[in-house]
Amino acid sequence: MEGFDANVDAEFLKSSISPKKDENNIIKLVTNRTNYQLQQIKDAYNTLYKSDLIKDLKKALGGHFEDVVIGLFYTPIDYDCFHLRKAIKGLGTDENALIEILCTRPSNVIEQIKKRYGEMFPGRSLLKDVEGDTSGNFRKILKSLLSTNRSPDAQPDIEDCKNCAKRLYEAGEKRLGTNEDVFTQIFTEKSSSEFTCIAQLYYKLTKHTLIQAVENEFSFDSKKCLIAIIYAILSPSEYFAKLVYKAVKGLGTDNTTLIRVLVSRREIDMPQIRQFYKQNYKKDMIEDIKDDTSGNYRKILVELASH
Repeated sequence: MEGFDANVDAEFLKSSISPKKDENNIIKLVTNRTNYQLQQIKDAYNTLYKSDLIKDLKKALGGHFEDVVIGLFYTPIDYDCFHLRKAIKGLGTDENALIEILCTRPSNVIEQIKKRYGEMFPGRSLLKDVEGDTSGNFRKILKSLLSTNRSPDAQPDIEDCKNCAKRLYEAGEKRLGTNEDVFTQIFTEKSSSEFTCIAQLYYKLTKHTLIQAVENEFSFDSKKCLIAIIYAILSPSEYFAKLVYKAVKGLGTDNTTLIRVLVSRREIDMPQIRQFYKQNYKKDMIEDIKDDTSGNYRKILVELASH
């Protein structure tokens, strides 16, 4: 679809919703527009037709296809807030969603998420909701991330980084038991540059990667949290390739994770995610998605994964 005019696209979308639904046209439009353009289309639609686009799409569509299309019309911050609330509300907790979002977003984005969460869900606090739905060391790590103590651009001081690498070694592999607080503090407060330096010096000191150390010293959600933080800083695209692989491998499909990753990363690093998928799993990500899905749901996911 060449060119961009929000009003023209809004009219095209209206004709694709009613009177006769055309999901192929919907796919064609939403996968060829940036998130910023989709916000403009949504506003134009609401103005032109005095109707709420999201409500109209929900009436017209269904299933996982609907989840993808609606997800694309959220801003990235709103989309994260929607999934965080979904992960917490009701019985049980979707720990994987909390980890995926809170452990991989930069501190400035976490600040925006906290503010917007309170606006989208009046009377609620993301920090209090996370505190109320988690426990133990997992809760501590998430609370520390939500406190946004991580310095955004502090440059590494080699002596400090050496000291941190040594502290991590002494808090974990060198002793019986694990001093979890040392890991939490360093993993959630050091800048990306500092953490990268610490990871390199840790390997130099121990001949183990930080991932190996966490694998050996932690379990369950705390382990997933800390590993996500390592990947988010050192190799984020590799982390999301791993999530897609887990979502489609074996029997059944983790559609929620698959949709969330493809929607949230499509304008960030999709080519790199595909590359890591091929490199690490010796398989083609798009072909695996095709094999695990069907119909127009498959079509829209393939379009997103092809960005």
